[in-house]
Amino acid sequence: MSDTHNIVILGGSYSGLAVAHGLLKALPGLKAQTGKSYKVTMITNSTHFWFSVGAPRAMFVPYPKDIMDSFIPIDKGFKQYPSGLFDLVHAEITGIKTEKRTVLYKLKNGKDETAHDTNTISFDSLVIATGSKGPSPLYSYHGSHVPTLDAYKDIQSRLPSAQSIMIIGGGTAGAETAGEIGHLHGKKTSSPKDITILSGHERLLKGLRPSIGRRAQEFLEGMGVKVEHNLKLTNSNDLGNGTTKVILSDGSTRTVDMLLVATGRKPASSYLPSSLLDDQGRVVCDAYTRVPSLKNVWVTGDMAQNSPGGIMYIQFAAPTTVGNIVAGLGGKGKLKVYKPMTTKETQFVPIGPNYGVGAAFGWWLPSAVVKMVKSKTMFFPNAMKTVMGTA
Repeated sequence: MSDTHNIVILGGSYSGLAVAHGLLKALPGLKAQTGKSYKVTMITNSTHFWFSVGAPRAMFVPYPKDIMDSFIPIDKGFKQYPSGLFDLVHAEITGIKTEKRTVLYKLKNGKDETAHDTNTISFDSLVIATGSKGPSPLYSYHGSHVPTLDAYKDIQSRLPSAQSIMIIGGGTAGAETAGEIGHLHGKKTSSPKDITILSGHERLLKGLRPSIGRRAQEFLEGMGVKVEHNLKLTNSNDLGNGTTKVILSDGSTRTVDMLLVATGRKPASSYLPSSLLDDQGRVVCDAYTRVPSLKNVWVTGDMAQNSPGGIMYIQFAAPTTVGNIVAGLGGKGKLKVYKPMTTKETQFVPIGPNYGVGAAFGWWLPSAVVKMVKSKTMFFPNAMKTVMGTA
């Protein structure tokens, strides 16, 4: 048996990257403390990190400069560490054998094709961070980054000729998407289009106070975006002529040139034993981000039972996970409870590059503040920093 303690991380997006960098920076000190060797292996479906925060803007135009600015090679961020400390495995994760403490996976080649044969890797410590998945690759990984990149290219090729666009979902992703299209093709532009957003509820942004949702609607309607409430998508059919038939919850149908579904992400946990999951498909964990039924198994990001979702959660939960793993392996220090930065209303929602709504620590934010913080750049300066571990 190897004397090296193998730490396996499942997932290579925001949470997986944050945990990997945190551990790799801590390992030299941990080795000096314990005299043991450690190795981190990341298994991820994608060779590239996708900066999904910027998706509502970058899906329509190459942003900031090129379409590939949203897709950064993961291995670029780990060349800074000594050889032998880190392995990146491009593979589809197919299962976990908890009693054998192994992960099952199928390797993927340079064309993103999955092999037939199943491989295994043993772990001494495991971090589950495979995130969540929604109905559209425009808003979540569908396997690797490739389906998302292809979806970006498709949208950008069809947008100039599309005359009617419908966005399904009145949450953050839907509102931001509607704002970007309104900025590009609203009633005040040289190329106006028929743009509609269906909230599915009585208002936009139901996770924020009603006045913020109303303000977002005012901005969108000022751009010429139609906002309709209490309507959900029941089904859709590609008519094969560049249009889509949309069937709505009230029984009505519409035909649109472009349909964008920005709703309901669910934990990407289908490969995990049901014994580890709650009724929502999230991994059961304690306040330390630890899976209590298994030794040295941790979870962070959208997969965690205690996760409210979002990048802000990851920014605080991932360091908690890293610190607790190091404390446990080193045998010194107490485990720390994950504590959010705030439990008060905090969210920034751009409505195009010039407007925005939101709140911070329970305080309502003026549009100018949201514009300065997020709307202008969609946080794109953090894309490369996330890969490099400096965000």
